[in-house]
Amino acid sequence: MLFSTYTFVYFLLLVVLVRWALPRLVIPWLVLASYVFYLSWDPRYGILLVSATLGSWLLGLAMVHMPRQRRLWVVLGVVASLGLLGFFKYAQFALDTAWSLGLPGSSPVLGIVLPLGISFFTFQALSYVVDVYRGAPAVRSPFAYALYISFFPQLIAGPIVRANELVPQLLEWQSFRPAQFASGVDLLLRGMVKKVVLADRFAQVSDLVFGDPTGHGAAMTWLGVVCYAGQIYCDFSAYTDIARGAGRMLGYELPENFRLPYLSKSPAEFWRRWHMTLSRWLRDYLYIPLGGNRRGEARRMLNLVITMTLGGLWHGASFTFVLWGLLHGVALLVHRAWVRLTRGSWIEGLARREPISASPRPRLVFVALYQALATLATFVFVCFAWVFFRAPDFRSALGLLGQLFRGGGELLAPEGGLGLVYLALIALGVTHLLGLSSRPAALWERWVQRRAFAPARGLVWALAISACYLLSARPSSFIYFQF
Repeated sequence: MLFSTYTFVYFLLLVVLVRWALPRLVIPWLVLASYVFYLSWDPRYGILLVSATLGSWLLGLAMVHMPRQRRLWVVLGVVASLGLLGFFKYAQFALDTAWSLGLPGSSPVLGIVLPLGISFFTFQALSYVVDVYRGAPAVRSPFAYALYISFFPQLIAGPIVRANELVPQLLEWQSFRPAQFASGVDLLLRGMVKKVVLADRFAQVSDLVFGDPTGHGAAMTWLGVVCYAGQIYCDFSAYTDIARGAGRMLGYELPENFRLPYLSKSPAEFWRRWHMTLSRWLRDYLYIPLGGNRRGEARRMLNLVITMTLGGLWHGASFTFVLWGLLHGVALLVHRAWVRLTRGSWIEGLARREPISASPRPRLVFVALYQALATLATFVFVCFAWVFFRAPDFRSALGLLGQLFRGGGELLAPEGGLGLVYLALIALGVTHLLGLSSRPAALWERWVQRRAFAPARGLVWALAISACYLLSARPSSFIYFQF
């Protein structure tokens, strides 16, 4: 049941209607709806989801009622969650690696089916167990906890939600608020446009280039790489927008997951803007437990590299994902070294995060130029790293990178022509440029929330739906479904 299909729209409308018509049955109804949504992909997945939910809930209660064994329960929870994730996601990878090395007793095929959303709901279950161990209150209601783990808008691809963010909302009486509902519809339609108009349009070019890494000239290869950068952002942020929009329509607020990441001026800033809920999860449950920045600069650097490398492996069982994470870890170290090297110098003054307009006029041009170059350099690095994220293997990735600098070649027009692709790239750029100022967003939120503009909102929604219908490219599933 893809978010970008009419089936999901009808399903969501039914869920929303019953949710507000029978508010006293909201939690059981949403649990049922969430399981129907998840089981529609494959009924076999239900056993796994129930096991992860029931196991982590019982462990949370055990830490409350048997506090002397709290360490035992949290270790059991961590081992069970990581073991579950490791078996379904990495067992085949381990066997393939052993087979390629010629180790005795290894087999190239295990036949494991990767359940949808396993990386996300196991992370939520794991964070709950660890938070209860650290002193957070355990969830007493099995239905509320089951809904926290299985809440269908964010079940398959996030955002990764903590129990203290969602469970209190589930247990609190939620009254219907027209402004919240309207902003939810706005977010949902915004996500639909991002997915079917932009992301799927970019996919036509990126699939063409990455499908034949050495078969195109430099111009087409560069266009394919940039289109993949646009595709993965529009695709993943679209899922988040739809999830958050559906959540608001049901009366609940999910955390923000993206904040115009291609405006970042450094790799560190990129990870404060990209997949924000994963970044904070890695920080709180991996980087800090490893020691964080408390054990000297050398240990801090090592912890950063380990965290980012494991973050890459979380995305997929492949050495290309490991290298992608390692590249970002090394980039964080290089950026940190640059910050330490330029501390107290005029360069640090140019790189400050204060608004450009706050700078004295003589420095204004230099500050703007420096920050523009920093943004461009960060974007180029991110695109370079995306090659390893997207390519199926190292040979394909290296072949494609080689094509970037060979010159020549023609631009091949996908179905619909290159004109629509360029328009999509311009739309992506304009969106980010508007994000340089908070004023457009504030005006839009004020517009959405005022009832006086209801007819205008309806017009905008109608235009969004028309754009999805008229400008949509070849439909495809969301990229992060595979993780």
